[in-house]
Amino acid sequence: MKRKHLEHEQRRTTRPHRDPPALRQGSEGWSPQAGSSQAGSSQAGSPQAKSQDGLLRQRFGNEGELEMASRIWHTALCTGDKGQLSIDPLTHQQSMSESTCSCQIEQDTANLERNLLLETSFLKPAHHVDTQLHPQTISPSASFDTNLASFNVNQDIYESVLSNNLPQLQDNWSPSAQQITRGCNLFFTHVSHFVPFLHQPTFDVTLAAPHLVLSILCVAYQHGEDPECGDQVGSGVILSTRCFHRARALITSNEERADRLTHTVMMAQTYLLLQICAMMYLCGDDSTYVPKMHTSMISLARAGGMMHPLSIEPAATQDLESLWQEFIKAESHKRTLFAVHQIDTLWYQFLSIPRSISHLEIKHDLPCPEDHWAASSSAEWAHRQLAARHSGPSVQYEDAVRRFLSPNGDLNSIPAFDPYGAINITQFLISSTREISGWSTMTGIISMERLGALKSSLVALRPFIRPQADIAKATNEVTWAATWETAMIELQMWSPAHTGGIVEASIDAVLNRSTYLALSYEFFCDTNTARAVQPHVDWFLRYLDTTLAPDSEAPWIILYAYKAFLIAWQLVNMGLPGAMQVVGVQDGDVERALIWARKVFQRRSRWQLSKLIISCLDNLGERGMH
Repeated sequence: MKRKHLEHEQRRTTRPHRDPPALRQGSEGWSPQAGSSQAGSSQAGSPQAKSQDGLLRQRFGNEGELEMASRIWHTALCTGDKGQLSIDPLTHQQSMSESTCSCQIEQDTANLERNLLLETSFLKPAHHVDTQLHPQTISPSASFDTNLASFNVNQDIYESVLSNNLPQLQDNWSPSAQQITRGCNLFFTHVSHFVPFLHQPTFDVTLAAPHLVLSILCVAYQHGEDPECGDQVGSGVILSTRCFHRARALITSNEERADRLTHTVMMAQTYLLLQICAMMYLCGDDSTYVPKMHTSMISLARAGGMMHPLSIEPAATQDLESLWQEFIKAESHKRTLFAVHQIDTLWYQFLSIPRSISHLEIKHDLPCPEDHWAASSSAEWAHRQLAARHSGPSVQYEDAVRRFLSPNGDLNSIPAFDPYGAINITQFLISSTREISGWSTMTGIISMERLGALKSSLVALRPFIRPQADIAKATNEVTWAATWETAMIELQMWSPAHTGGIVEASIDAVLNRSTYLALSYEFFCDTNTARAVQPHVDWFLRYLDTTLAPDSEAPWIILYAYKAFLIAWQLVNMGLPGAMQVVGVQDGDVERALIWARKVFQRRSRWQLSKLIISCLDNLGERGMH
């Protein structure tokens, strides 16, 4: 790139220095403001901005502002997989070198060119199932392969691609019919409950885009083995990785083809599943692919109209069957957008990457009740709707958030909805808590009124998200309950990594940092805080202790549970009574607490996240004795 495009290199090295972006304060809290527009820069330097303590709220609401989030993603990755980006909350100075960023840019460029070189059809004539999957994509891809020789390709890069030991990127591979069938079954058994945007009763793999099918398989085979390898232990993870990299190669060429809403939704679903696979299952170096995919997904959702509900065509509702099909299409669209919002808030929660989507952008109603979505026929769907006897009109997500935040909000008039939507409300409240903690760290002012409002909102939300039993039984109930319990912990205990301005590049770094902070930083200022979080920590301890086969666990629940254990471990280490009594660990018995933790996380050793956690537990034991 430097040899062939010197003007770009000169422009990059001579780019004028920009002042650190300002911050804005508002009803949602705080987050870094994009400095891409002249208006924003002018406002940041004005006396009015300075008179507001330099704190201005920002919500990324357009492409220019989204660039800021992309730059923060990229900056975090420049520090390396195990590194962290430390940002002084007062000066916003970043501890990184220009040379490190330059190397990362060159690497990203090489990766992109490699993907373009290897972009070929997912479908092969040799496989019968391939021609059924998505036949309309054969011609463009075939044309690309035929004309590959006509491109003026840098020979050095081409040879490096050919010599790269990445068999998963070979252009002559696609999953077999048996692998696809098994993978779809695994997905709907173990995965779809925490990303419920594909309608299982009507899902037709032959109508799905190839990149979506591959993204389904890459997550699904984290929960099962490859049938083509005789179900050999570990073969599923290998197949998952192969599908992940093949999907990445395919989706690069499809970014320009998202001209129809149906295709846009499938692209967003693909990006979402690939991000989960890379960040939560594969971990390590594969996490570096997430920032670009996340930025592309958000841009696609906005440009493609996904923030708004899908209008039903009158001509398509002539009979019950067609009305049901239109309902499924619209509900899948809605649930996909809610999943996009959830993953956006998760990256903020775990990595401290600012959110890209505001709750004000989402113009959808809350998801329909789960039993309506799960109906297997139009007659069953119609019967369940009639039996429900809705008490009032549906409620938009934005309005629901407002009602839960308001002390006088009318919650009884909200019609029944899937708690999957309540997770979005909970994640909004977690994000708001983090924004308050960051704002308070920067100003030295604690807003007790706003924290009180968030706590009241979470308490009001509990009946909508928590099962009556103390421990959830169904897999989806676990996801709902774990999210709510985490929110209650976040409200009482501010993350030292977040208030310290630490931006992580991967979950590997998150786990290492959390373990280090547990050893070097006391979470609690007084016993009152310990008592406040104890019931919520106990919930996770009981869950870990009683769940013997966590085959369908959402990967972020492992992270929630590990952070809860670290709190319990500190309480035991501090000698507080009853810290882990709920699982039979006596007061002050730090060694027994670690033995228990290794046992419960070993049950999840199939996944890379649990292996990383077990390694952290070993470090906790070794360093805790010194």
